Amino acid sequence: ASTTEAAMQVEENKASTESKKLPVTVLSGFLGAGKTTLLKNILQNKQNLKVAVIVNDMAPLNIDAKEVAGAKLIRQEEKMVAMQNGCICCTLRGDLLERVKELSDEQKYDYLLIESTGISEPLPVAQTFVMNVDEMTEADEEEGEGEGDENEEQKAMEEDKQNDREKKTGEDEEEKEDDAEEDEGEQKSLMHYARLDTMVTVVDSSTIFQVLQSIEALTDSDMGGASDEDDRTVCNLMIDQIEFANVILLNKCDLLGGEDSDKMKKVEKLVKKLNPKAKVYKTTKSDIELAKILDTKLFDMEKAQTSAGWIQELLKPEHTPETEEYGVSSFIFRSKRPFHPTRLSNIINGFGELEKKLESQKTRTTASPPKKIKKNVEHLFAGVLRSKGQIWLANAKDFPMDFHSAGKQLSIEPTGAPFLHAVGEEHWDEDEKKGVADMKEKGRWDSVYGDRFSELVCIGIDMDKKAMVDELNNACLTDKEFEAGAEAWRDYEDAFFEGEVKQYFEFAGFEDDEEGEDEHAGHNHA
Repeated sequence: ASTTEAAMQVEENKASTESKKLPVTVLSGFLGAGKTTLLKNILQNKQNLKVAVIVNDMAPLNIDAKEVAGAKLIRQEEKMVAMQNGCICCTLRGDLLERVKELSDEQKYDYLLIESTGISEPLPVAQTFVMNVDEMTEADEEEGEGEGDENEEQKAMEEDKQNDREKKTGEDEEEKEDDAEEDEGEQKSLMHYARLDTMVTVVDSSTIFQVLQSIEALTDSDMGGASDEDDRTVCNLMIDQIEFANVILLNKCDLLGGEDSDKMKKVEKLVKKLNPKAKVYKTTKSDIELAKILDTKLFDMEKAQTSAGWIQELLKPEHTPETEEYGVSSFIFRSKRPFHPTRLSNIINGFGELEKKLESQKTRTTASPPKKIKKNVEHLFAGVLRSKGQIWLANAKDFPMDFHSAGKQLSIEPTGAPFLHAVGEEHWDEDEKKGVADMKEKGRWDSVYGDRFSELVCIGIDMDKKAMVDELNNACLTDKEFEAGAEAWRDYEDAFFEGEVKQYFEFAGFEDDEEGEDEHAGHNHA
């Protein structure tokens, strides 16, 4: 009984500590989507909520201080949260931490809303709130990784500092300096002061299809803030912001004929397909009940990382046939045969070119008299607005390729790790052994080629799924090509990697794998 009571007390203490943290909503969305209007609505709320808002730019809000009594508005420079090239390791600049700590310690605000920059990806932003970086050294923060010796030296230095502090007595100024040093060295993580509650993305419904068809780079857009090294497109960023959100506001419904118009329903269906786990609300002028975006308790990091529609499709035991509404649908392609690189290259150039598909449809509907028309492969995949998966290329026998498209932007890149079959059973760890056993049980392990297979999810509009699956199958090796064996595939034309594909044909072992693992060449289509 005492053990049970102790466990219950621990849980109560955790709940009490968590309840004292300042709940936070992070707001994402493109310039012009309606973020500023939403912020203004929140600050002017009539529900007596005391809300603190950290924004990137004060000027556009243009709010009279009298109108937001009880709220607090803080301007925060973009540099306060800086990412290491967008990777998981992030550097927390002191000002943001200090601001959040101050607001939390004041205990006078019910809620904190942070406007991320228009070019921010939600995942790294979320990680700044859930990662514990208290133990990270300066080197960790600057480079994302630290050496063991440096960690030991850091610990020794901290111990020396602590011993010095304990020896000091007397003067008030010395005590203040010691306290300041202690405060600076402790609790660097936002997770100690704030609880990430909701990730909200605001989408301009009237322009979503234009963005999804765009190949414009962030550096060329009017969004601002992108570095010269940033190679993302506006389309990629929009999909990232949609796929990671807990709540999505489809704003500017009025520009598409209202919430119940077919155009608006088509947008809603597509967004729900891209992120089936999110709560989706249709709005005009970003007008929404605050309870739907504040203190929702919806955010869960583990769930958020698997919320994307393509992941949800792959998690299903098998793809369930669906009723197509407004032309929005998805399908999964699976094959245990590798793709012929040349034939695959011939069909992927038309991915995401929705305007061409629409033009093709108009041409067919105006033709007279109607004739039986042969499928146009160039336009067949034009309706695919999102695809993701892993494929097996015949001339890259031992390494799977990551297949990824957002709108017209498509890339095929090595995943970095070889197929387990190529590694060899003697090198598998326990998790990998369990994974192989699971594949064998489900019939996904081949007696000759092991875990080599292709699995691809496509989400889009007005897709002829049967014809697309047939074409993908035609791009795989024929019976004769497959039976010729792997050595015959080695010299297939390199359609994607400019002559570098041979390094992915055969896994050479682990001796030289440490260097250059993340420097593989990739193939991009735009």
